[in-house]
Amino acid sequence: MIKAEQNVPLGKLFAILTKQYLGTLSEKLEHLPIDRYYYSFWIISENDGKINSKQLGDIVRTDKVMVVRIIKHLTEMNLVEKRQHPIDKRSFLLHITENGKKYVPDVTQALIETDQEFTEAFDANADDDFFSGITKLVNKLGPVKEEKIVLDYKRIKK
Repeated sequence: MIKAEQNVPLGKLFAILTKQYLGTLSEKLEHLPIDRYYYSFWIISENDGKINSKQLGDIVRTDKVMVVRIIKHLTEMNLVEKRQHPIDKRSFLLHITENGKKYVPDVTQALIETDQEFTEAFDANADDDFFSGITKLVNKLGPVKEEKIVLDYKRIKK
Protein backbone atom coordinates (compact mmCIF):
# COMPACT_ATOMS: atom_id res chain seq x y z
CA MET A 1 0.00 0.00 0.00
CA ILE A 2 1.26 3.46 -0.88
CA LYS A 3 1.05 6.08 1.84
CA ALA A 4 0.09 9.66 1.00
CA GLU A 5 3.25 11.03 2.56
CA GLN A 6 5.51 8.85 0.37
CA ASN A 7 7.32 10.63 -2.40
CA VAL A 8 5.83 8.75 -5.37
CA PRO A 9 5.84 10.27 -8.86
CA LEU A 10 2.37 11.11 -10.16
CA GLY A 11 3.04 8.96 -13.24
CA LYS A 12 3.54 5.89 -11.05
CA LEU A 13 0.21 6.55 -9.32
CA PHE A 14 -1.55 6.97 -12.69
CA ALA A 15 0.03 3.73 -13.93
CA ILE A 16 -1.21 1.87 -10.86
CA LEU A 17 -4.68 3.40 -11.22
CA THR A 18 -4.77 2.41 -14.90
CA LYS A 19 -4.02 -1.21 -14.05
CA GLN A 20 -6.53 -1.17 -11.20
CA TYR A 21 -9.21 0.38 -13.41
CA LEU A 22 -8.68 -2.09 -16.26
CA GLY A 23 -8.55 -4.99 -13.80
CA THR A 24 -11.80 -3.93 -12.13
CA LEU A 25 -13.50 -3.44 -15.50
CA SER A 26 -12.21 -6.80 -16.76
CA GLU A 27 -13.59 -8.59 -13.69
CA LYS A 28 -17.01 -7.10 -14.32
CA LEU A 29 -16.91 -8.35 -17.92
CA GLU A 30 -15.26 -11.74 -17.48
CA HIS A 31 -18.57 -13.45 -18.35
CA LEU A 32 -18.31 -11.99 -21.88
CA PRO A 33 -16.11 -13.26 -24.69
CA ILE A 34 -14.60 -9.76 -24.98
CA ASP A 35 -11.17 -9.76 -23.35
CA ARG A 36 -9.88 -6.27 -24.24
CA TYR A 37 -10.60 -3.00 -26.01
CA TYR A 38 -13.81 -2.44 -24.04
CA TYR A 39 -13.67 1.33 -24.40
CA SER A 40 -13.05 1.16 -28.15
CA PHE A 41 -15.93 -1.30 -28.51
CA TRP A 42 -18.15 1.06 -26.52
CA ILE A 43 -17.08 4.09 -28.60
CA ILE A 44 -17.93 2.21 -31.80
CA SER A 45 -21.32 1.24 -30.36
CA GLU A 46 -22.05 4.83 -29.38
CA ASN A 47 -21.18 5.95 -32.94
CA ASP A 48 -22.47 2.88 -34.77
CA GLY A 49 -22.05 3.40 -38.51
CA LYS A 50 -20.89 6.99 -38.10
CA ILE A 51 -17.22 6.52 -37.23
CA ASN A 52 -14.18 5.42 -39.21
CA SER A 53 -10.85 4.10 -38.00
CA LYS A 54 -9.17 7.53 -38.08
CA GLN A 55 -11.89 9.00 -35.87
CA LEU A 56 -11.65 6.03 -33.49
CA GLY A 57 -7.90 6.59 -33.23
CA ASP A 58 -8.43 10.27 -32.46
CA ILE A 59 -10.96 9.48 -29.73
CA VAL A 60 -8.89 6.77 -28.03
CA ARG A 61 -5.72 8.76 -28.72
CA THR A 62 -3.68 6.01 -30.27
CA ASP A 63 -1.79 5.44 -33.50
CA LYS A 64 -2.92 3.77 -36.73
CA VAL A 65 -1.14 0.51 -35.95
CA MET A 66 -2.98 0.11 -32.64
CA VAL A 67 -6.32 1.05 -34.25
CA VAL A 68 -5.76 -1.66 -36.87
CA ARG A 69 -5.09 -4.17 -34.05
CA ILE A 70 -8.22 -3.09 -32.18
CA ILE A 71 -10.47 -3.33 -35.24
CA LYS A 72 -8.91 -6.62 -36.36
CA HIS A 73 -9.47 -8.17 -32.93
CA LEU A 74 -13.05 -6.94 -32.59
CA THR A 75 -13.78 -8.04 -36.17
CA GLU A 76 -12.33 -11.51 -35.62
CA MET A 77 -14.55 -11.84 -32.54
CA ASN A 78 -17.57 -10.95 -34.71
CA LEU A 79 -18.31 -7.86 -32.61
CA VAL A 80 -17.54 -5.16 -35.16
CA GLU A 81 -17.60 -5.00 -38.93
CA LYS A 82 -16.25 -2.55 -41.47
CA ARG A 83 -18.59 -1.35 -44.20
CA GLN A 84 -17.59 0.79 -47.12
CA HIS A 85 -18.49 4.44 -46.65
CA PRO A 86 -21.46 5.27 -48.92
CA ILE A 87 -19.85 8.52 -50.17
CA ASP A 88 -16.09 8.15 -49.68
CA LYS A 89 -15.34 4.76 -51.23
CA ARG A 90 -11.78 4.83 -49.82
CA SER A 91 -13.10 4.83 -46.27
CA PHE A 92 -14.88 2.28 -44.09
CA LEU A 93 -17.40 2.94 -41.34
CA LEU A 94 -17.40 0.82 -38.20
CA HIS A 95 -20.57 -0.99 -37.18
CA ILE A 96 -21.48 -3.18 -34.23
CA THR A 97 -22.58 -6.61 -35.46
CA GLU A 98 -25.80 -8.26 -34.30
CA ASN A 99 -23.60 -10.50 -32.15
CA GLY A 100 -21.85 -7.47 -30.65
CA LYS A 101 -25.08 -5.60 -29.89
CA LYS A 102 -25.99 -8.07 -27.17
CA TYR A 103 -22.82 -7.15 -25.23
CA VAL A 104 -23.17 -3.36 -25.42
CA PRO A 105 -25.45 -3.03 -22.33
CA ASP A 106 -23.05 -5.07 -20.18
CA VAL A 107 -20.02 -3.06 -21.31
CA THR A 108 -21.89 0.23 -20.77
CA GLN A 109 -22.99 -0.82 -17.28
CA ALA A 110 -19.51 -2.05 -16.36
CA LEU A 111 -17.98 1.28 -17.43
CA ILE A 112 -20.52 3.19 -15.32
CA GLU A 113 -20.02 0.96 -12.27
CA THR A 114 -16.23 1.05 -12.53
CA ASP A 115 -16.26 4.85 -12.78
CA GLN A 116 -18.51 5.00 -9.71
CA GLU A 117 -16.24 2.71 -7.71
CA PHE A 118 -13.21 4.82 -8.52
CA THR A 119 -14.87 8.16 -7.78
CA GLU A 120 -16.33 6.92 -4.47
CA ALA A 121 -12.83 7.21 -3.01
CA PHE A 122 -13.30 10.98 -3.27
CA ASP A 123 -15.79 13.18 -1.48
CA ALA A 124 -19.24 12.44 -2.96
CA ASN A 125 -19.78 16.17 -3.50
CA ALA A 126 -16.47 16.43 -5.34
CA ASP A 127 -17.23 14.02 -8.21
CA ASP A 128 -17.79 16.88 -10.65
CA ASP A 129 -14.67 18.63 -9.38
CA PHE A 130 -12.66 15.43 -9.77
CA PHE A 131 -13.73 14.80 -13.37
CA SER A 132 -13.46 18.48 -14.16
CA GLY A 133 -9.94 18.59 -12.74
CA ILE A 134 -8.78 15.47 -14.56
CA THR A 135 -10.37 16.68 -17.80
CA LYS A 136 -8.66 20.07 -17.44
CA LEU A 137 -5.34 18.31 -16.85
CA VAL A 138 -5.74 16.14 -19.97
CA ASN A 139 -6.77 19.13 -22.07
CA LYS A 140 -4.06 21.41 -20.69
CA LEU A 141 -1.36 18.88 -21.44
CA GLY A 142 -2.86 18.26 -24.87
CA PRO A 143 -1.27 15.93 -27.38
CA VAL A 144 2.20 15.19 -26.07
CA LYS A 145 3.16 12.52 -28.55
CA GLU A 146 1.12 9.96 -26.59
CA GLU A 147 0.96 7.96 -29.81
CA LYS A 148 4.49 6.86 -28.92
CA ILE A 149 3.11 5.14 -25.83
CA VAL A 150 0.95 2.10 -26.55
CA LEU A 151 -1.30 0.65 -23.88
CA ASP A 152 -2.18 -2.80 -25.12
CA TYR A 153 -3.88 -5.03 -22.62
CA LYS A 154 -6.02 -8.11 -22.45
CA ARG A 155 -7.71 -10.06 -19.74
CA ILE A 156 -5.83 -13.22 -18.84
CA LYS A 157 -8.22 -16.18 -18.78
CA LYS A 158 -8.09 -18.15 -15.56
